[in-house]
Amino acid sequence: MRVLAGLVAALAMATVVAVSPASARVVRMQTVVGLTDRSDPAIKQAVREAFDTSLRGAVAMGFSRIQVDAIQVLQDTVVLATVATDGDDDDEAPDNARDQ
Repeated sequence: MRVLAGLVAALAMATVVAVSPASARVVRMQTVVGLTDRSDPAIKQAVREAFDTSLRGAVAMGFSRIQVDAIQVLQDTVVLATVATDGDDDDEAPDNARDQ
């Protein structure tokens, strides 16, 4: 499960960055992928497949960033919740960094 936790952390940090317009759009997405079994390799493969599917969907809708919000491993499925946006990176800057 440590490997899965590392994969989750890596996916949480993954973003797609591009030039974005002044107004931001935000959408929450959930992708469900079936599990063949509950082994670590099967769970990792399902998480990768769910992330790839979410990423392709976000890019197709014109979003420039995607962030993993949650991952659930259920009995026979993996559910990946993501948030896609076309907002600026400046939106996430700490308040004191904006004042400088």
